[in-house]
Amino acid sequence: MTTLPLVMDIPPVTPRLLRPLLGSGIIVRTRSATLRGTLLSCVKSSAWLVDDHDTDVVVHLDDMVAVWAC
Repeated sequence: MTTLPLVMDIPPVTPRLLRPLLGSGIIVRTRSATLRGTLLSCVKSSAWLVDDHDTDVVVHLDDMVAVWAC
């Protein structure tokens, strides 16, 4: 019987990955929430977006699990 690993090795979200999405609508999945908004900026350790309610949100890249364009 084969066993599967309990933890998947998920590649980290990096500024290089996010830069093509600047100015676009995105969905961000973090460890605790799912956010939807427009990506305004990304730097070495965080991303800044404005959500659908015009609220500024800063998310640390280490907290991001996945990002999709929408």
